[in-house]
Amino acid sequence: MHRFKKTLLKIHQVTGIALSLMFCIWFVSGIVLIFAGFPHASREDRFLFLKPFSQTDFEHILPLPDSVKGSVKLDKLNDTPVYRVSAGKKAQKIYNAETLQPIGNFSEELCQQEAQRFLGSSILKSVKINQLDQWMPWSYYQPLLPLYKFYMNDSRHTVLYMSSKTGTIVQQTDRKTRWLARVGAIPHWIYFRSLRLNVQHWNQVVIWISVIGLFTSISGIIAGIIRLNKRKKRKKNRSITPYKKFWYKWHHLAGFFFGLFVFTFLLSGLFSVVDFPDNSVSKKQIFEPRKLWDKGAKIPVNSGHSFSELWQVLQNKNGVRKLEWGTSMGKPAWFVYYNNYQGPEVYIATRDTICRQQPYTLQQMKQRAALLFNDPSYSISVQSEFDNYYQSSGMFSRPLPVYKISWNNEAQNLMYISSGTGKVLSSFTRNSKIHRWLYQGLHKFNFQLLVKHDWLRKLLLIILSSGGIVLSFSGAVLSWKRITRKIK
Repeated sequence: MHRFKKTLLKIHQVTGIALSLMFCIWFVSGIVLIFAGFPHASREDRFLFLKPFSQTDFEHILPLPDSVKGSVKLDKLNDTPVYRVSAGKKAQKIYNAETLQPIGNFSEELCQQEAQRFLGSSILKSVKINQLDQWMPWSYYQPLLPLYKFYMNDSRHTVLYMSSKTGTIVQQTDRKTRWLARVGAIPHWIYFRSLRLNVQHWNQVVIWISVIGLFTSISGIIAGIIRLNKRKKRKKNRSITPYKKFWYKWHHLAGFFFGLFVFTFLLSGLFSVVDFPDNSVSKKQIFEPRKLWDKGAKIPVNSGHSFSELWQVLQNKNGVRKLEWGTSMGKPAWFVYYNNYQGPEVYIATRDTICRQQPYTLQQMKQRAALLFNDPSYSISVQSEFDNYYQSSGMFSRPLPVYKISWNNEAQNLMYISSGTGKVLSSFTRNSKIHRWLYQGLHKFNFQLLVKHDWLRKLLLIILSSGGIVLSFSGAVLSWKRITRKIK
């Protein structure tokens, strides 16, 4: 037993020396992250920046040939309607919608005009970059290169990134968001460009730091309990901690009160990059209701109808900013966007006509479910409030009400479907539910009760993170003292 205790303390000391300062940085940056994340260009601002279509635009738009495959969107760029055909996660093939000529690249002059119109200010400096930099450290943005980086002449020192391939704004930073990211998102998520662009290496770094940190945490908790038992044997000592020296005492006290939180924080951080394993069923047996629900026949854009005909049936002809071709409840449809970038109107394109689709009823949902799903172990209900799985977030203002379909099967499938578009908004399985609790729940306290009272959620995170700072900083001081003693 004595050898076990000695080994345990040795593990805690060695791993603590290696990671205590890193833990301190994580907790400090985590508090910053509660209020400010990594800089991004607002989706809503970019959407509202799109110029509305006119009747003349609709009269001059030509249908895409059947040979063009992929998700199709239609908006205006520099007063010209353009088709955007998905060619990957971020990659697009752009076509002039009036001539159907492919557009390979957009000029720097055009991008400058769009950048100035977006912010309403002039450009101080323009730089063309062929590599992703610190403020775009995601490899899936590679297809958008080269980028034009515009330093804007405004009070916020804004920098806009525009893709020469798509002619659109893909990133926006300013002096405030950059500095907050330097002390928040970048050190917390280890978002250093050269490392983050290599996703596999970045994942491995996060995993190894988290795993070693878990050893540090659990060994510290056990060591603290051992010290506490020793204190109980000393009847004269009424203090919680047996230590009298300042840093030892505060390290032990912080570990006593906050050690478990540090452990759960590290565990949930690990699950931010690791999926919960699922070996219960083979890949051939996996039931994927989301794919079945959103699946529809691949029909040419506009299904044989002219855009002039679509214009005529639009109930609201003012402020059409974007069109998207897809399927709604298995039927070909245009999704028409006005001022709500996440709430389009739906127009079903049948063989004979185009008509507006009103919000779907519960009965229509039940009919489609009965058509698609042979397994009767599901239930459908209307949901008018957010819950622990379907939640609104900063970047996604999810609509309500929605239809909730839950299965009483081994995978415990769960889907939330928009009543307006009939499309799946989010879906879960048993494993993704567990992953959601292990990551979002433990790491961000993303429980619906706390989300409703966000000030309380943030306060709890700040208090617990402050305890983590005391624990890790005192550990860093003790580690430094130990190293200097060894050197001497």
